[in-house]
Amino acid sequence: MESPSSLGGPAAAAACLSYDFDEARLLLVQGAEKHEIQVRAQAHRLIRHMVERNAASGGAPALCTHDELMHAVWADEPMHTREELAKLVWELRKKLEPFDAAHLIENERGRGYRMRTCPPAVGGQATTSDSRRGVLSPGRVLAAALIVAAIGAAAAAVVLGTRGSENGSGTTKAAAAKERTFVDRVENVLQQAESGRKEIRAALTAGLNCSISPHEAGQRIASVADNRQSILGQLGNLQTPTQRADDAVTFLQQALQQSIEADRHYRDGFFTSAQANAGCPVPPNASFGLAAQSNTRATSAKKRFVSIFNPLAGRFHRRTWSATGF
Repeated sequence: MESPSSLGGPAAAAACLSYDFDEARLLLVQGAEKHEIQVRAQAHRLIRHMVERNAASGGAPALCTHDELMHAVWADEPMHTREELAKLVWELRKKLEPFDAAHLIENERGRGYRMRTCPPAVGGQATTSDSRRGVLSPGRVLAAALIVAAIGAAAAAVVLGTRGSENGSGTTKAAAAKERTFVDRVENVLQQAESGRKEIRAALTAGLNCSISPHEAGQRIASVADNRQSILGQLGNLQTPTQRADDAVTFLQQALQQSIEADRHYRDGFFTSAQANAGCPVPPNASFGLAAQSNTRATSAKKRFVSIFNPLAGRFHRRTWSATGF
């Protein structure tokens, strides 16, 4: 007899994944509960593609082949392998394991992967995420409507009498809510950028001290540059509630653009060294010099960004950043 865990159980059977394209957020839905799953930029591209494929097939888990997923994640970037794709899927499953939801990413040996996403509402029927909400009977709906109407009439005079002060307070609260949402979305972008910076640093260190080959170092850096390009794309859809917020996003975009340029110069520097069979230690070349220049420009833009963003993040008790942190 199979164990309950192998059968999935009621909680596992009800689980599904949902993706918010506007906010670039992956959500695990388990009954009435939702958990945000933090993933790196490459995983966002993988997930977006699989969600779109499921939607095109009517919500059923569509088989996404290895080749199409690799193109979705890395586009036409050369020198990526199925092993890298498998590692990306493995990382995503590891993120889901604490919730007993790794089964939502299915492997079809030799073919590709499927992902179980939350079904859309059909004919007014509730989806997985809202299936536990109750439905009122017609009689209760009428009674509730009468109660609401009576309460509304009784409160109208109070509302009119205090409209001036409440309008001011409401406007302030609405503005603060927009700014808080903005800060949270930027935090998500910065966390992804922070992860990419750590990967770049590790690849540079390993490549320069010859613990990995120059070719391998170039491949790893190229992968991070692709991640950062995806992060930069997220900023293009970000709504800015104030002029200061807009200025912050502009500086962050400039910083990421320069970081991507630096990454690509580092990549070219290592590939040049590999082709020349230059040996160890890796000698300096023109590409490494260009990378250093791009890094300097990136740092300058990052300093401008944090000078604007940190005071705003502090207002909402969010993390503040240094120019060397992402």
